Amino acid sequence: MQETEDSNRRQHKRILVSNPTTVESDSGSYTGRILNISAGGAGIRMDVCLLDDTRLTVNIENVGMIPAKVVRQMRDGVGVKFEISEDKEKRFIKKITDIVEKKRQELLTGTS
Repeated sequence: MQETEDSNRRQHKRILVSNPTTVESDSGSYTGRILNISAGGAGIRMDVCLLDDTRLTVNIENVGMIPAKVVRQMRDGVGVKFEISEDKEKRFIKKITDIVEKKRQELLTGTS
């Protein structure tokens, strides 16, 4: 399988999820669904269009509100890059790793 330029640029492993979220920006608060997540960012499905470079916060279950910036448009949503310090990134990676492990266990046991 040939890797795309986007996949070559990824710094963190991305996992598929389907978690509800709330996204807040200067223009309002919106509900959405996190489709995929990594320590560096997330893909979020939303019914609104947010422009590239829009600064926002994303509510991540069991983590809290994480500052982010829209970096790409997707069909039915956006891709965001989390904007956190290196110190906070280490703690965030641990929390995301825990989410990944929980998701794997759910898939293995058939629970959700």
